[in-house]
Amino acid sequence: MNPRERAHTAHGPRFALRRHPREISRGQSLVEFALILPVFLLFLVIAVDFGRLFYTYIQLNNIAREGAAYAAANPTVDNATLTTIALRESNVQAQRGEGAITATATCAPVACASALGGTGAGNRVTVGVSETFSFFTPLIGAFWPGGLRIGSAATATVAVFAAGGGTPPSSCSMAPPVPTFSWQSPDRVNQPLLISVDASGAPNLAFPCQNITYEWNFGGTSNASPPDPSDPYREGVTQDYSYAASGTFTVSLTVSNAYGSTTSVPQTISLGTGPCNPPTADFTVSPAAIYNGGGTKITNWSAANPGGNGATPFDFNGTSSGFMTDPACHPVWAWSFGDGTTSSVSVPPTHYYTHPYAGTTVHVTLTVTNDAGTDSKTFDIPLS
Repeated sequence: MNPRERAHTAHGPRFALRRHPREISRGQSLVEFALILPVFLLFLVIAVDFGRLFYTYIQLNNIAREGAAYAAANPTVDNATLTTIALRESNVQAQRGEGAITATATCAPVACASALGGTGAGNRVTVGVSETFSFFTPLIGAFWPGGLRIGSAATATVAVFAAGGGTPPSSCSMAPPVPTFSWQSPDRVNQPLLISVDASGAPNLAFPCQNITYEWNFGGTSNASPPDPSDPYREGVTQDYSYAASGTFTVSLTVSNAYGSTTSVPQTISLGTGPCNPPTADFTVSPAAIYNGGGTKITNWSAANPGGNGATPFDFNGTSSGFMTDPACHPVWAWSFGDGTTSSVSVPPTHYYTHPYAGTTVHVTLTVTNDAGTDSKTFDIPLS
């Protein structure tokens, strides 16, 4: 055997024991993965446990709202019945680890037990629900060995008389409210089919006779996608509504108070059916010339005293102005009565001039503006 062969034979076993660096790295990764796998699984289980907790909290929110909706129509309901109502919702969404649910109702400012005889309508009832949640992860459960108590609450307005109630409160008028509302197109250029309605001007009374519900029917499908058959119906004092297409719509409002509901009050609204026209200012003054009972023209007038008694009344009416009846064109009224006072409605309140203006001529000006332009008219009144 030559020296090269002897050398190869002598070093052969040593070469056979060598490992490729890639195989060493793979083995190291497996060891590291085996070490961190339990920690990873622990964090995963903790995340799942807290996800279950969040789901249960959402469930309690839904239960509280269901209970408040029921209590709004049954303000003297006992807690046992209310808990049964809550369990109906809970059973649909129940999961392991949840404890027994309890529900309670409190009313303000009139106690629930006293909500008979009509005093309940307009009252506020708050339903609270709670339960004990148990964690599956022992490490987390050790922080709450008896389980974590969680809860939620929801408030609703009592909309009807409690069972056994007889008549509305004596302080309430024996008639339903009279609904009124205004509307405008807040962005005619960019959103020509969007309207805003406002019923805050509807007559209202103090608790417990105040208006309770404002129910709207917009009379047309909105631009929601996909369309919702119940979409034209809304509740609230103010609402925004965007129609799917231009046209003429009948918007109706129904208001209820402690006595009952009104009949529906409609307004016809046209959107996208025509352009705005420049307005023309015009108004009438009463009296244009002041007459006494015999029909003879007089040149004097009665000034307003500090208390406003004995003054000659002037009535101004700007409804004869042209192209100011379409709210979608954003009509704006601006009166200047010549004595530093102003008004922003088409028919302002009766106006009285005071003593410092005796012997002068006041200049009454009406300026009307809409999306298409502006116009003004001035009327001179000699105060002699």
